[in-house]
Amino acid sequence: MILHNNEINGKVIAITGASGYIGSSLTLELKKYSVKIVRTSRKKLNPIKGVEDWILDLNYLDSWIKIVSEVDIIFHLAGNTSIYNAEQDPKESLMSTLLPITHLIAASKKLYRMPKVVFASTVTVYGLTQKIPVSEFITPNPITTYDLHKLFAEQVLLMASKNNIISTSILRLANVYGPSISETMAADRGVLSKVTRMAFEGKDLKVYGDGNYIRDYVYIDDVVCAFLYASLIKSTEGIFNVATGKGSKVKDVFNLISSEVEKITGARNKVEMIEWPIDVNEIEKRNFIGSIELLKSSSKWKPNVEIEEGVKLLVSHYAKEYFNNELS
Repeated sequence: MILHNNEINGKVIAITGASGYIGSSLTLELKKYSVKIVRTSRKKLNPIKGVEDWILDLNYLDSWIKIVSEVDIIFHLAGNTSIYNAEQDPKESLMSTLLPITHLIAASKKLYRMPKVVFASTVTVYGLTQKIPVSEFITPNPITTYDLHKLFAEQVLLMASKNNIISTSILRLANVYGPSISETMAADRGVLSKVTRMAFEGKDLKVYGDGNYIRDYVYIDDVVCAFLYASLIKSTEGIFNVATGKGSKVKDVFNLISSEVEKITGARNKVEMIEWPIDVNEIEKRNFIGSIELLKSSSKWKPNVEIEEGVKLLVSHYAKEYFNNELS
Protein backbone atom coordinates (compact mmCIF):
# COMPACT_ATOMS: atom_id res chain seq x y z
CA MET A 1 0.00 0.00 0.00
CA ILE A 2 1.12 3.53 -0.81
CA LEU A 3 -1.00 5.47 1.69
CA HIS A 4 -1.88 4.82 5.29
CA ASN A 5 -5.45 3.53 5.13
CA ASN A 6 -6.71 6.11 7.62
CA GLU A 7 -5.73 8.88 5.18
CA ILE A 8 -8.23 7.74 2.57
CA ASN A 9 -10.42 5.30 4.51
CA GLY A 10 -14.16 5.66 3.91
CA LYS A 11 -13.84 8.00 0.92
CA VAL A 12 -16.09 7.68 -2.11
CA ILE A 13 -13.89 7.97 -5.19
CA ALA A 14 -14.93 8.40 -8.82
CA ILE A 15 -12.65 7.75 -11.78
CA THR A 16 -13.54 9.14 -15.19
CA GLY A 17 -11.68 7.49 -18.05
CA ALA A 18 -11.35 4.45 -15.77
CA SER A 19 -11.09 2.02 -18.67
CA GLY A 20 -8.05 3.85 -20.06
CA TYR A 21 -4.35 3.26 -19.63
CA ILE A 22 -3.83 5.13 -16.35
CA GLY A 23 -7.41 4.84 -15.10
CA SER A 24 -7.40 1.05 -15.14
CA SER A 25 -4.16 0.89 -13.13
CA LEU A 26 -5.48 3.49 -10.68
CA THR A 27 -8.66 1.44 -10.18
CA LEU A 28 -6.69 -1.69 -9.27
CA GLU A 29 -4.48 0.23 -6.82
CA LEU A 30 -7.50 1.77 -5.08
CA LYS A 31 -8.95 -1.70 -4.46
CA LYS A 32 -6.24 -2.12 -1.81
CA TYR A 33 -7.92 0.54 0.34
CA SER A 34 -11.15 0.74 2.33
CA VAL A 35 -12.87 3.05 -0.14
CA LYS A 36 -15.89 2.98 -2.41
CA ILE A 37 -14.73 3.05 -6.04
CA VAL A 38 -16.97 4.31 -8.83
CA ARG A 39 -16.04 4.09 -12.50
CA THR A 40 -17.97 6.30 -14.92
CA SER A 41 -18.42 5.41 -18.57
CA ARG A 42 -20.85 5.92 -21.44
CA LYS A 43 -20.77 2.19 -22.14
CA LYS A 44 -20.73 -0.97 -20.06
CA LEU A 45 -17.30 -1.89 -18.68
CA ASN A 46 -15.91 -5.29 -17.83
CA PRO A 47 -17.01 -5.70 -14.20
CA ILE A 48 -14.47 -5.66 -11.36
CA LYS A 49 -15.48 -7.14 -8.03
CA GLY A 50 -15.94 -4.45 -5.40
CA VAL A 51 -16.13 -1.63 -7.97
CA GLU A 52 -19.34 0.20 -8.93
CA ASP A 53 -19.93 1.27 -12.53
CA TRP A 54 -22.15 4.22 -13.38
CA ILE A 55 -23.24 4.59 -17.00
CA LEU A 56 -23.06 8.36 -17.48
CA ASP A 57 -22.39 10.84 -20.25
CA LEU A 58 -20.06 13.46 -18.79
CA ASN A 59 -21.20 16.00 -21.37
CA TYR A 60 -24.46 16.42 -19.40
CA LEU A 61 -24.97 18.31 -16.15
CA ASP A 62 -27.22 15.61 -14.64
CA SER A 63 -24.33 13.15 -14.76
CA TRP A 64 -22.17 15.48 -12.70
CA ILE A 65 -25.02 16.20 -10.27
CA LYS A 66 -25.04 12.48 -9.48
CA ILE A 67 -21.24 12.29 -9.16
CA VAL A 68 -20.76 15.42 -7.06
CA SER A 69 -23.69 14.58 -4.74
CA GLU A 70 -22.07 11.29 -3.68
CA VAL A 71 -18.33 11.50 -4.31
CA ASP A 72 -15.47 12.93 -2.21
CA ILE A 73 -12.57 12.58 -4.67
CA ILE A 74 -12.79 12.75 -8.47
CA PHE A 75 -9.90 11.52 -10.61
CA HIS A 76 -10.69 13.12 -13.96
CA LEU A 77 -8.84 11.30 -16.75
CA ALA A 78 -11.55 11.19 -19.44
CA GLY A 79 -11.22 13.05 -22.74
CA ASN A 80 -9.09 13.12 -25.84
CA THR A 81 -5.48 11.97 -25.30
CA SER A 82 -4.03 12.45 -28.79
CA ILE A 83 -2.31 15.53 -30.20
CA TYR A 84 -3.15 14.43 -33.74
CA ASN A 85 -6.82 13.66 -33.06
CA ALA A 86 -7.17 17.17 -31.65
CA GLU A 87 -5.70 18.67 -34.83
CA GLN A 88 -8.10 16.66 -36.99
CA ASP A 89 -11.19 17.53 -34.96
CA PRO A 90 -10.50 20.57 -32.74
CA LYS A 91 -14.18 21.11 -31.93
CA GLU A 92 -14.58 17.59 -30.54
CA SER A 93 -11.31 17.92 -28.61
CA LEU A 94 -12.43 21.20 -27.06
CA MET A 95 -15.86 19.84 -26.14
CA SER A 96 -14.53 16.61 -24.62
CA THR A 97 -11.99 18.56 -22.58
CA LEU A 98 -13.95 21.58 -21.37
CA LEU A 99 -17.64 20.63 -21.28
CA PRO A 100 -17.35 17.97 -18.55
CA ILE A 101 -15.30 20.35 -16.36
CA THR A 102 -17.82 23.15 -16.87
CA HIS A 103 -20.62 20.82 -15.71
CA LEU A 104 -18.53 19.53 -12.79
CA ILE A 105 -18.09 23.07 -11.52
CA ALA A 106 -21.76 23.91 -12.09
CA ALA A 107 -22.81 20.80 -10.14
CA SER A 108 -20.50 21.66 -7.25
CA LYS A 109 -21.87 25.18 -7.17
CA LYS A 110 -25.48 23.99 -7.24
CA LEU A 111 -25.01 21.35 -4.53
CA TYR A 112 -22.69 23.40 -2.31
CA ARG A 113 -20.30 20.43 -2.26
CA MET A 114 -16.55 20.89 -2.69
CA PRO A 115 -15.03 17.65 -4.02
CA LYS A 116 -11.31 17.13 -4.49
CA VAL A 117 -10.61 17.00 -8.22
CA VAL A 118 -7.35 15.53 -9.51
CA PHE A 119 -7.01 16.41 -13.19
CA ALA A 120 -4.73 14.66 -15.68
CA SER A 121 -2.92 17.29 -17.75
CA THR A 122 0.36 17.09 -19.65
CA VAL A 123 3.86 18.60 -19.60
CA THR A 124 3.52 19.42 -23.29
CA VAL A 125 1.49 22.51 -22.28
CA TYR A 126 4.91 24.10 -21.64
CA GLY A 127 5.65 23.95 -25.37
CA LEU A 128 9.21 24.10 -26.72
CA THR A 129 11.11 25.13 -23.61
CA GLN A 130 14.70 26.29 -23.94
CA LYS A 131 16.01 25.23 -20.53
CA ILE A 132 15.65 21.99 -18.58
CA PRO A 133 14.54 20.90 -16.06
CA VAL A 134 11.20 22.66 -16.46
CA SER A 135 9.39 23.79 -13.31
CA GLU A 136 5.72 24.59 -12.76
CA PHE A 137 6.65 28.27 -12.49
CA ILE A 138 7.48 28.43 -16.20
CA THR A 139 4.67 30.10 -18.15
CA PRO A 140 3.02 27.52 -20.45
CA ASN A 141 3.33 28.17 -24.17
CA PRO A 142 1.29 25.48 -25.95
CA ILE A 143 1.96 24.95 -29.66
CA THR A 144 -0.71 22.29 -30.31
CA THR A 145 -4.50 22.39 -30.21
CA TYR A 146 -4.48 19.52 -27.71
CA ASP A 147 -2.20 21.36 -25.30
CA LEU A 148 -4.13 24.60 -25.67
CA HIS A 149 -7.31 22.80 -24.67
CA LYS A 150 -5.57 21.18 -21.69
CA LEU A 151 -4.38 24.61 -20.57
CA PHE A 152 -7.93 25.99 -20.92
CA ALA A 153 -9.14 23.17 -18.68
CA GLU A 154 -6.44 23.88 -16.11
CA GLN A 155 -7.40 27.56 -15.99
CA VAL A 156 -11.10 26.81 -15.55
CA LEU A 157 -10.33 24.43 -12.68
CA LEU A 158 -8.00 26.93 -11.02
CA MET A 159 -10.57 29.70 -11.31
CA ALA A 160 -13.19 27.51 -9.63
CA SER A 161 -10.68 26.63 -6.90
CA LYS A 162 -9.89 30.29 -6.25
CA ASN A 163 -13.64 30.84 -5.84
CA ASN A 164 -13.84 27.93 -3.35
CA ILE A 165 -16.19 25.90 -5.53
CA ILE A 166 -13.88 22.88 -5.81
CA SER A 167 -10.44 21.86 -4.60
CA THR A 168 -8.10 20.80 -7.39
CA SER A 169 -4.69 19.27 -7.99
CA ILE A 170 -3.55 19.43 -11.61
CA LEU A 171 -0.99 16.82 -12.61
CA ARG A 172 1.12 17.58 -15.67
CA LEU A 173 2.24 14.14 -16.76
CA ALA A 174 5.54 13.50 -18.53
CA ASN A 175 6.05 10.40 -20.73
CA VAL A 176 4.17 7.68 -18.87
CA TYR A 177 5.20 4.11 -19.68
CA GLY A 178 4.85 0.60 -18.26
CA PRO A 179 2.35 -2.26 -18.40
CA SER A 180 -1.35 -1.75 -17.73
CA ILE A 181 -4.43 -3.92 -18.22
CA SER A 182 -5.62 -1.35 -20.75
CA GLU A 183 -3.37 -0.05 -23.52
CA THR A 184 -3.82 3.39 -25.01
CA MET A 185 -5.46 3.48 -28.44
CA ALA A 186 -3.84 6.78 -29.47
CA ALA A 187 -1.00 6.31 -31.98
CA ASP A 188 1.13 9.01 -30.30
CA ARG A 189 0.81 7.57 -26.77
CA GLY A 190 2.25 4.46 -25.15
CA VAL A 191 5.24 4.49 -27.49
CA LEU A 192 7.48 2.26 -25.36
CA SER A 193 4.77 -0.39 -25.08
CA LYS A 194 4.34 -0.38 -28.86
CA VAL A 195 8.12 -0.59 -29.37
CA THR A 196 8.42 -3.49 -26.92
CA ARG A 197 5.72 -5.43 -28.71
CA MET A 198 7.43 -4.77 -32.05
CA ALA A 199 10.71 -6.07 -30.60
CA PHE A 200 9.08 -9.34 -29.59
CA GLU A 201 7.62 -9.58 -33.10
CA GLY A 202 11.18 -9.40 -34.48
CA LYS A 203 10.68 -6.04 -36.19
CA ASP A 204 13.26 -3.28 -36.55
CA LEU A 205 12.79 -0.42 -34.10
CA LYS A 206 12.59 2.89 -35.93
CA VAL A 207 13.66 6.12 -34.26
CA TYR A 208 12.86 9.45 -35.89
CA GLY A 209 15.72 11.85 -36.54
CA ASP A 210 18.99 11.23 -34.70
CA GLY A 211 17.23 9.90 -31.61
CA ASN A 212 19.16 12.27 -29.34
CA TYR A 213 16.12 14.21 -28.14
CA ILE A 214 15.41 13.78 -24.43
CA ARG A 215 12.33 12.50 -22.66
CA ASP A 216 11.47 12.20 -18.99
CA TYR A 217 9.98 8.69 -18.78
CA VAL A 218 7.92 8.07 -15.63
CA TYR A 219 6.73 4.57 -14.72
CA ILE A 220 2.99 3.86 -14.47
CA ASP A 221 3.17 2.78 -10.80
CA ASP A 222 4.82 6.07 -9.86
CA VAL A 223 2.11 7.95 -11.77
CA VAL A 224 -0.67 6.09 -9.95
CA CYS A 225 1.09 6.89 -6.69
CA ALA A 226 1.18 10.58 -7.67
CA PHE A 227 -2.58 10.61 -8.24
CA LEU A 228 -3.22 9.12 -4.81
CA TYR A 229 -0.94 11.54 -3.00
CA ALA A 230 -2.31 14.50 -4.97
CA SER A 231 -5.83 13.63 -3.80
CA LEU A 232 -4.74 14.24 -0.20
CA ILE A 233 -2.96 17.57 -0.69
CA LYS A 234 -4.74 20.04 1.59
CA SER A 235 -4.31 23.20 -0.49
CA THR A 236 -7.35 24.05 -2.59
CA GLU A 237 -5.30 24.48 -5.76
CA GLY A 238 -1.99 23.38 -7.18
CA ILE A 239 -0.20 22.42 -10.39
CA PHE A 240 2.41 19.66 -10.20
CA ASN A 241 4.75 17.96 -12.66
CA VAL A 242 4.70 14.17 -12.54
CA ALA A 243 8.06 13.14 -13.94
CA THR A 244 11.37 11.76 -12.61
CA GLY A 245 13.64 14.79 -12.89
CA LYS A 246 15.92 12.71 -15.12
CA GLY A 247 16.21 12.57 -18.90
CA SER A 248 16.90 9.74 -21.33
CA LYS A 249 17.71 9.90 -25.02
CA VAL A 250 15.00 8.18 -27.04
CA LYS A 251 17.49 6.08 -29.01
CA ASP A 252 19.11 4.88 -25.78
CA VAL A 253 15.77 3.69 -24.42
CA PHE A 254 14.96 1.89 -27.70
CA ASN A 255 18.36 0.18 -27.51
CA LEU A 256 17.68 -0.75 -23.90
CA ILE A 257 14.39 -2.38 -24.92
CA SER A 258 16.14 -4.24 -27.74
CA SER A 259 18.82 -5.50 -25.34
CA GLU A 260 16.30 -6.73 -22.77
CA VAL A 261 14.16 -8.46 -25.40
CA GLU A 262 17.29 -10.14 -26.81
CA LYS A 263 17.91 -11.77 -23.42
CA ILE A 264 14.56 -13.53 -23.82
CA THR A 265 14.31 -14.25 -27.56
CA GLY A 266 18.00 -14.56 -28.41
CA ALA A 267 17.48 -12.18 -31.34
CA ARG A 268 18.71 -8.59 -31.48
CA ASN A 269 16.42 -5.99 -33.02
CA LYS A 270 18.05 -3.34 -35.16
CA VAL A 271 17.45 0.21 -33.96
CA GLU A 272 17.23 2.26 -37.14
CA MET A 273 17.26 6.06 -37.49
CA ILE A 274 14.77 7.33 -40.07
CA GLU A 275 13.62 10.72 -41.32
CA TRP A 276 10.94 12.59 -39.43
CA PRO A 277 7.51 12.37 -41.13
CA ILE A 278 6.63 15.51 -43.09
CA ASP A 279 3.49 16.14 -41.00
CA VAL A 280 5.07 15.59 -37.57
CA ASN A 281 4.29 18.23 -34.96
CA GLU A 282 7.28 20.17 -33.66
CA ILE A 283 6.37 19.21 -30.09
CA GLU A 284 7.63 15.69 -30.91
CA LYS A 285 11.16 17.07 -31.36
CA ARG A 286 11.34 18.73 -27.94
CA ASN A 287 13.80 18.01 -25.15
CA PHE A 288 12.14 17.71 -21.76
CA ILE A 289 13.03 16.97 -18.16
CA GLY A 290 10.54 17.93 -15.47
CA SER A 291 11.33 19.45 -12.10
CA ILE A 292 9.52 17.36 -9.46
CA GLU A 293 10.41 19.26 -6.30
CA LEU A 294 6.98 20.87 -5.91
CA LEU A 295 5.02 17.60 -5.72
CA LYS A 296 7.69 16.03 -3.50
CA SER A 297 7.55 18.95 -1.07
CA SER A 298 3.74 19.09 -1.08
CA SER A 299 3.21 15.37 -0.42
CA LYS A 300 5.07 12.15 0.38
CA TRP A 301 5.42 11.31 -3.29
CA LYS A 302 8.64 10.53 -5.09
CA PRO A 303 9.37 8.38 -8.17
CA ASN A 304 10.84 4.99 -7.30
CA VAL A 305 11.35 3.23 -10.64
CA GLU A 306 14.46 4.06 -12.68
CA ILE A 307 14.25 3.72 -16.46
CA GLU A 308 16.43 0.58 -16.50
CA GLU A 309 14.19 -1.20 -13.99
CA GLY A 310 11.04 0.10 -15.67
CA VAL A 311 12.08 -1.23 -19.08
CA LYS A 312 12.83 -4.64 -17.53
CA LEU A 313 9.35 -4.69 -15.99
CA LEU A 314 7.79 -3.63 -19.29
CA VAL A 315 9.67 -6.30 -21.25
CA SER A 316 8.80 -8.93 -18.63
CA HIS A 317 5.12 -8.09 -19.05
CA TYR A 318 5.19 -8.57 -22.82
CA ALA A 319 7.38 -11.68 -22.47
CA LYS A 320 4.36 -13.54 -21.07
CA GLU A 321 2.44 -12.73 -24.25
CA TYR A 322 5.43 -13.81 -26.34
CA PHE A 323 5.72 -17.19 -24.60
CA ASN A 324 1.95 -17.78 -24.90
CA ASN A 325 2.20 -17.18 -28.65
CA GLU A 326 5.19 -19.51 -28.88
CA LEU A 327 3.27 -22.29 -27.14
CA SER A 328 0.06 -21.87 -29.17
